[in-house]
Amino acid sequence: MSTSAARATKQAKSAVKREADAESLAAELDELKREFRELVEQVGRVGKVSAHEASTAAKTTVKQGKDVGEQLVEDVVDQWNTVEGRIVRETREKPWQALGIAAAAGLLIGFLARR
Repeated sequence: MSTSAARATKQAKSAVKREADAESLAAELDELKREFRELVEQVGRVGKVSAHEASTAAKTTVKQGKDVGEQLVEDVVDQWNTVEGRIVRETREKPWQALGIAAAAGLLIGFLARR
């Protein structure tokens, strides 16, 4: 009987150990779940912050691009007005020369268009 009692004791110890191991694994699994939830929440917060920063940077870049574009348009308009004023002034001062240049340009365009 001592053999069967020893076997029973050994089985009982083994069962207690398996139960303790199962409880330990369950506790570790619960801890991992909690850490995973925290990680997911943290990634979500980081994503929101990154999205906000990217949005802010994009808005700043668009505003800078718009400002540069507006400045370029103003510069082109100023240059056009300068050229236009010069053409008008030259035409008023030398109308025959302007007429000759216009006729020559018309003939040149006509010859090129004909080909």
